[in-house]
Amino acid sequence: MIAFFRSMHGRLFLILVIGIIVTATATILFTHGRQSEMFERVRAHHLAGEIEDLVESLQGLPPGQRDDFLHAPHGMGIHGQMDRGDVPPFASRDRLLERVLQHRLDDVHVEAEQPDKRACGAGDRDRPRRLPAPPLCQRVRLTLEDGSALILTIPMPPMREPAYTPPTPLALLVFALCIGLLAWLVARIATRPLRQLADAADKLDISRAGEPLPEQGSSEVRAATRAFNRMQKRIYEDVRERTGMLAAIAHDLQTPLTRLRLRLEKLPDEALRDKLVGDMQAMQLMLQEGLELARSMDNGEPVQLLDLDSLLDSLCSDAVEAGQQVEYSEHAPVQLQAHPLALRRALSNLLDNAVKYGQRAEVSLRRDERQCHILIRDHGPGIPADLLEQVFTPFYRIEHSRSRETGGTGLGLAIARNIVLRHNGELTLTNHPEGGLQVHVVLPLTL
Repeated sequence: MIAFFRSMHGRLFLILVIGIIVTATATILFTHGRQSEMFERVRAHHLAGEIEDLVESLQGLPPGQRDDFLHAPHGMGIHGQMDRGDVPPFASRDRLLERVLQHRLDDVHVEAEQPDKRACGAGDRDRPRRLPAPPLCQRVRLTLEDGSALILTIPMPPMREPAYTPPTPLALLVFALCIGLLAWLVARIATRPLRQLADAADKLDISRAGEPLPEQGSSEVRAATRAFNRMQKRIYEDVRERTGMLAAIAHDLQTPLTRLRLRLEKLPDEALRDKLVGDMQAMQLMLQEGLELARSMDNGEPVQLLDLDSLLDSLCSDAVEAGQQVEYSEHAPVQLQAHPLALRRALSNLLDNAVKYGQRAEVSLRRDERQCHILIRDHGPGIPADLLEQVFTPFYRIEHSRSRETGGTGLGLAIARNIVLRHNGELTLTNHPEGGLQVHVVLPLTL
């Protein structure tokens, strides 16, 4: 789960889910607020129209008839009374209703009160307990043109504020599942080209021209895919040119060196002849390993199903028959698609190095669901930690312990790593805690 949320897929999923939920919640709250505000405006305009009609009718009546007129209900249940100074001041003002009334009644002074807990009509003490509580009221104080003032009492409508009904748990669950599914699909679609690009980079084989990735997806992904295809083509062409040049030089030098050796063997001075022939043999060995290095980059051998356990067992048995101290201590059933001859050459080089520089070797084979692991440990002096990667450089040799006097040209590890990389594997060196050098080869079970 932690690995999922560390990936781009997981992060996009979280961003989309959180973003959609926050946006939906804010939209619901904003819509509810706007709905309440709109309801208030509609009510204020409707109430102002009722009050305007009432004021026009009241101003046309003689002062003696106004009390009777105000006591009768009008419009929205509006009652009124003349203000003779016995009405307490308003606790809070309804500014919206005041603005609407002032716009409609230009010559009338208006004050409006927000609805409070004051009961319409009789107080609670005068009301029998069996009767329901009266609705809340709103009051408006008006000063007419003739200076007379009146108080209007307006019952608050039952639906003054739109009721907000929270969604049910089932609705919330369905909403969350829909959002999660949508976010997962969007994140998967967005990251699929990147996964394809990463897989193609892992499977990049510098020894052969790979199939170009299809350019699909967004314009940015298409541009990245196009750049990857160009890079893959350039790498293959550069490696092919370098490998071809190395193979051609090594091959063409074989013939003149052979003729030169034949002529050197005719020298009368035996001591000089032996020295020159020894140098010639060293040069021929370097050329042969140069050819091996070139072949290690060539992917012409077909892929076949290989029993890796049998291959290691055969190599170890051959070494034991040759008088070498090699032990195949841990077996595992492993079959994988590979280039058999090339892989045999790589493992043989590693085993020969372990025996040559470490006196004896221990080999083990393990596997998991996706990979197999080959461990080859020797009991030699090991390699300094700062040179564990440098020894893979072609023609590089460590003096004294692995110099030319003890054999080798510095190409064995480079050849082995090239072959392992051709199989999409890894080859690393570590110094064993109990002494000696340990070679770790990791090969995928499928190419």
